[in-house]
Parts: sequence; structure tokens; C-alpha cells
Amino acid sequence: MKAVFIKEKGSFDDVVVEEIGKPVIAADEVLVKIKAAGVNPVDWKATLNGYFNPPHILGSDIAGTIEAIGNEVKNYKVGDEIIGSLEWAKQSAFAEFVATKEKYITYKPKNLSFAESAAVPLAALTAWQGLFDHGNLQSGQKVVIHAAAGGVGLFALQFAKWKGAYVVATASERNIDFLKSVGADEVIDYTKYKLTDKTSNADVVFDSVATPEVQLESFKVLKPGGKYVSITAGPREELLKGFDISATRFLFISNPEQLRQIVQLIEEEKVKVFVEKTFPLTEAKEALMHVHKGRTRGKVVLTPIP
Repeated sequence: MKAVFIKEKGSFDDVVVEEIGKPVIAADEVLVKIKAAGVNPVDWKATLNGYFNPPHILGSDIAGTIEAIGNEVKNYKVGDEIIGSLEWAKQSAFAEFVATKEKYITYKPKNLSFAESAAVPLAALTAWQGLFDHGNLQSGQKVVIHAAAGGVGLFALQFAKWKGAYVVATASERNIDFLKSVGADEVIDYTKYKLTDKTSNADVVFDSVATPEVQLESFKVLKPGGKYVSITAGPREELLKGFDISATRFLFISNPEQLRQIVQLIEEEKVKVFVEKTFPLTEAKEALMHVHKGRTRGKVVLTPIP
């Protein structure tokens, strides 16, 4: 099978496609024929920053069909269509097949293609956990979502609206009308305005940018007792001084129960999935570089099998 490896740390030129043998499954694993794999910012960060020791197969998000099951697998059968976010330490989504434990997968949304389905797991779980597990967002509250046109941001916007929150989104000018069509109550052009010029008294800020400037502006617009949640840089203590807020950074965890809730919302057409572009597996380097530019609207997906 084909698989995408990091051969060395530090450069996109170290990303290569090689032929290797199919994985051999353990008793509690399933073998998945991957039909599509989601590309996330963490994948280019791993490529450039060396999160994993090479050689390492990249990728967390999969959509595909089960080709074989171990004798201890209880909930799935051969032929089932599934999605999932793989075990962080192993990853290996950028390939034609992967072995994974059933606790990392759930059934694919019936109304989505494989490419659309592969865009869901990591981004949607990150948005869900950030808003609800860490931000404790409630109906009627105001939430600020930075970079709302990105893969995580679009899920966060839709989950917040589903919950009944008032959403203030930040984006560049080209995405203002788009985000309003998705459900944002207000959209602030971050290239022209400071957050503090346009909003205040927020209950939650969900931040996937987290530069010092963005963090400070975020702290300023939160009401006393408000919650700041970052998925990138942690809250800077020197900036927090004087603010009566809680601030945290978190990393998502694969959670099939939450993913099943998200799939239900997608099947009920309460949440849409946005795929900006697909690349063949053999162009994984180009896909990573595209995501690295940071201007994607929604997600980028690899399609190993047509």
C-alpha cells in the first residue's frame, strides 16, 4: 500500500510517499480501507516542528470501510463505513489502509461523501470540546470565535448557534458574507478593526489564533468570570494580570461518543461540512503546504482511493 511518511524533521521536502505492507491487526483492532483522510494544521506542524520521530506516517482523520476485524471486536463488521480520529501517538491516516482500535471510530454520516466525512473528526471534536467541555457555553450567551472560517472555526460557529448562543466571528473581509450565511450574528474584519472596537461583554472566547495581541484583545472583551479557551498557544500569564476571567489551553481527545453526537447533527442537517479542496494521496506535500498558508475556508482532504 501507499503511505505518506516524514523521513526527516523540519521541511516539507521530507514528506515522501512510499510503498509498504498492509498493517496486521491485533485482536481488538479493525483494518480500515481509507477512502479519504483529513488534513489538519497539526500535520504540517508535525512535519516542520518534529512532534514525532521519523519515519512516521502522518494523519489523524479517516473515513473508509472496514476490511477486516479482530476476534475481540464487538461493534463493527466487515463492510461498515466509518470515520474516526486515530490514536495520537500512532496516527497513520495518510495511507491506503490503517489498523485501529474500535474505540477511535464511529459510523460515517449517511448523508456525506467519504471526502466530506474525513473533514469531520479532529476539527469537530476540537470545536465541541472547546466550547462545551472547557468553555461551558450555554444558550443565550455571547461567544467570540476567532478564525471562524477555518476548519475548526466553522464547526465552532455552527455548534454555538445550535446551542443557542450569540456568535461574534472574526475573519478577513472575503469571508464576512460567507460566515453570515453560515449563521454568525456579527463578523469582525480583523484586518481593519480591533476586537475591542467592535464587541464586549462576551461569556466565552474560542481562540485558534492566540498571538499575544489576539489574546490581550480577547481578555479585554470578556465579562468578569468569562472563559477564554485556546487551541494553540497557552494563555500568557503576564497578559492575564488584572482580568477576572478563566483561561485555558487544551488539546482535543478522540471521543467516539461525542463524535456520534456530531454525526447525528450532521445527519439531521443542523451542521454542514465544508471541504475547500481535495488532493490525491500522492500530493500530500502540496496539501500540507496549502494548509500551512492558513487561508483555507473549511477543510482540506486527501483522497487515497478515487
